[in-house]
Amino acid sequence: MSLKGTSIKWLSRSLIGRMTLLSVVFLVLALGWFTIVPYWSYVATGDPLDLTRSSALTEIFNEPTASLAESVVLKEIADANPEFRLYLRRGDEEFLLGDPPRHLALASSMRKLVSEPSRTSSSFRIQEEGAPTIVQFAHGEDRDFYYEIGGIMTPIASVQNIFEAVDPMLFWFRTRDPLIAGGGVLLIAFVVLLLAARSVRTLARAADTIDATSGDRHLLPEAGLPAEVATLVRAINEMIRRVEAAHEEQEMFLATAAHELRTPMTVLRTRLEELPDSETKAVLRDDVRRMASLVDQLLRLMQIRNSQDLPDEVNLVATTREVVAERAPLAIDCGVDIELDSVPESLIVKGHRGLVGVAIANLVDNAISFSKAGDTLKVSVDSTGTVSVSDCGPGIPANELERIFEPFAKSPPNRQGHGLGLAIVRAVMTAHGGEVSARNADGGGADFALRFANLSPQPA
Repeated sequence: MSLKGTSIKWLSRSLIGRMTLLSVVFLVLALGWFTIVPYWSYVATGDPLDLTRSSALTEIFNEPTASLAESVVLKEIADANPEFRLYLRRGDEEFLLGDPPRHLALASSMRKLVSEPSRTSSSFRIQEEGAPTIVQFAHGEDRDFYYEIGGIMTPIASVQNIFEAVDPMLFWFRTRDPLIAGGGVLLIAFVVLLLAARSVRTLARAADTIDATSGDRHLLPEAGLPAEVATLVRAINEMIRRVEAAHEEQEMFLATAAHELRTPMTVLRTRLEELPDSETKAVLRDDVRRMASLVDQLLRLMQIRNSQDLPDEVNLVATTREVVAERAPLAIDCGVDIELDSVPESLIVKGHRGLVGVAIANLVDNAISFSKAGDTLKVSVDSTGTVSVSDCGPGIPANELERIFEPFAKSPPNRQGHGLGLAIVRAVMTAHGGEVSARNADGGGADFALRFANLSPQPA
């Protein structure tokens, strides 16, 4: 996506972007209405003689003294006005067009006015026969400035064109106050928007720290927020409290139910063994075994989710080797070969030794259940802390790759089991700060990977 497309998408979806765009549009329209429109109205509807004098002043202010003799505008004014006269004195430089100046005696009086701290220039409009004369004296940092313009009785044609009549100096003097005020408002608007964006980013960072698996309560900060945002944050915090309370009740119910089921299951299994051998007894024994397995898995899942202690230094290579050795007889009975490939001889992670073994064992058991006689199941450990289990089974539908890690999810839905094995694997990896992923292999089958993050430094 191009940078332009990204910017447009950000403006369309971001509240701050929309507020910024609306603020800019509003200020541009306001500045246009209060500054540009009045100026253009003045230029378009003003007295053509005043606009002609403004054109002459533009040449005086914008052109060096030595270049005024070549000014096309001044020549056009002089051709249209035989009485036109212009005298300019800028420091030691002088320029004269037409008759000599008539009011040089005013220069000394005007100098005295300009010497006051509150004034930098003084001007007069002297009404004379035929046309007024404009006289101005200004005092700069390093030199004085004096001019006379008179004898303009016929406007020149170029001032009839609104675009050619633009006088940058006149525009600035007429619009500078609204422009400065508008710029200040725009700056304040941007500061307000930046502060609002900072508050939202602070809330976003705080929200990222909320961990549903943690036993600690995490609420969004309410202090120092604008009133409108604080109301929303309080509502979100109240929702978090209700969700946490419901989650705690659910966890307690599941843990209590699984724990209380253990005793009846044990009693049922004992009484079942007292029955005489029969086909019905074998079926019941298998049903009880599956029920006991479900209760055990539920208890284990609750234990993992409530566990915040990782006390052990777990050797991933040794633990994986033990799991493969334990599952080898089951794989042989199914006609499946298991290959173990380990790049490092030893790889230590901080964690819980029993839980890490459970996660690897569940992946191996899952792979064996999807394999058929003659298949090869590959287990590997690499130096990055990744344990991989690959099978030659039918693979996983693309839309099921994430859902299979949810509790009681089975793929296909009619297969045996309770759908808790992979949920337990994800819970173990979450408790260890790692992750589990699944993908379909290129040559068929599925690849599962456990990635541990808390690797301990290896000896040199």
